[in-house]
Amino acid sequence: MQPDKCSEFEPIRTPFDPNDISKPIQWLAKSHGAFFYRKGRPTHVSGQMWNLTHSPTARFPSPLFTNYWTGQFDGKWAKKVGIEKIEHFVLEMFRVTGSDFAFLTSEIDEKAKNQPAKNCSYKGLDPATGVPGLYWINVFSAEYAEWLGLRELPRELAVQKELAGGVSLKFCESPDDCSNVEVLQKQRSAVEWLGPQRFFDIRSPDRKLDVPNWANFPLRIEE
Repeated sequence: MQPDKCSEFEPIRTPFDPNDISKPIQWLAKSHGAFFYRKGRPTHVSGQMWNLTHSPTARFPSPLFTNYWTGQFDGKWAKKVGIEKIEHFVLEMFRVTGSDFAFLTSEIDEKAKNQPAKNCSYKGLDPATGVPGLYWINVFSAEYAEWLGLRELPRELAVQKELAGGVSLKFCESPDDCSNVEVLQKQRSAVEWLGPQRFFDIRSPDRKLDVPNWANFPLRIEE
């Protein structure tokens, strides 16, 4: 998964040196800083890390969640190396970054649940405004899982796994099955059981949702 190219902006052309990450740290330390990376030729792994913190002189405060990581994996490459390795990588990234929420799914599934028709922008991916939905694999911090009542979710709806610092839900064996009617029905049933007023829904993208009191959640740092 280690990148071979990185950059602060597109295009991504700077060689990535795992023994000296001072440059990427400088990029991300800036207000609205970013770290872009890719691996392979043609590209089979790429992604972006974002720091959405506003400058001290900004007119508006920084958003509640300021650190994001998005990654893309070529489907053919993922099947070749083993989809379980991608799954393990995402779960490990969740652990070491002390994240509150993450998901892994197909591009088609993400677009269907977060991208309005005739609109290129994504909605509903900010946990500060509601749970961003349910996907192939979903990971919640221990505090987020407790607020949702995930541990009481009926086992027939999803495979649940306890992680270091969180809980994961897996709705099917492969991301190729994300559009399966049975899988979608299980996800809808899970949302109904956990509380639809907590979940983003592309059919009503602007409705106000119930959210936890994030100020009561501890700051978690893995070492």
